[in-house]
Amino acid sequence: MKISDLIGIGRLGGEDADGFFHVLIKPRYRSAFEDAQSVFLLFTSDRVFYVTISEKKVSDNKVMIRFAEDGISEERRRHRETLIAIEAEALETDEGLDHLIGYGVLYQDRHLGEVQDYFFNNAQYVLIIRLDTGAELMVPYVDYYVQSEIPDPGMIELAHADSLLAALDS
Repeated sequence: MKISDLIGIGRLGGEDADGFFHVLIKPRYRSAFEDAQSVFLLFTSDRVFYVTISEKKVSDNKVMIRFAEDGISEERRRHRETLIAIEAEALETDEGLDHLIGYGVLYQDRHLGEVQDYFFNNAQYVLIIRLDTGAELMVPYVDYYVQSEIPDPGMIELAHADSLLAALDS
């Protein structure tokens, strides 16, 4: 395996008193990270550890993980930055946002339309929403805009969409 076979999904932060490390995961890779039981830690181009995640928790809205292996905190202190990576093959099973197609869209307790499609723009997913008026609205699938998914009855709730909707009127 080569480093080019790995995808950087985030960064490893500092360690707390209980041995948990703070991790910052890119939004696109959060679901892959949630399923991961092992990851690669890239300290430099020639220092790569394959480690097992023994425990995950969320504390103060921060994702924290503990590893089964020893020596990670010592190695982490020697390097300015530590990347978290997974094998590129692990991402091939990503189904994207297919499950949202056909979902209704709510904003401020008002039905706006329905998710028709989506695409990935190399930064995040973007939802294509067909509004009840017939217009098309594109909404980045990020926490700022997508407040929640409600599987039953198949709805998503938007937040902060005033500026997106105002752009349609101009």
